[in-house]
Amino acid sequence: MNVRCILCDTRFVPDPITRKKILKHPHKIQICPKCKARITTQVTARRSDSIT
Repeated sequence: MNVRCILCDTRFVPDPITRKKILKHPHKIQICPKCKARITTQVTARRSDSIT
C-alpha cells in the first residue's frame, strides 16, 4: 500500500499500525514520516520558546 503525503506530495509506505488505521479510516489525512518529524521539531521549539 502506497500513501501520498498531503504536504510534500511524495509516496511512502506506512508502518503496519498506520496501515491498519488507514484501512479503518481512509478519509483521514496522512503525512509522511519526514514531514511529521519536521513538524514535531518546529512545534517543540515553539513550545520551549513560549515557556521561557
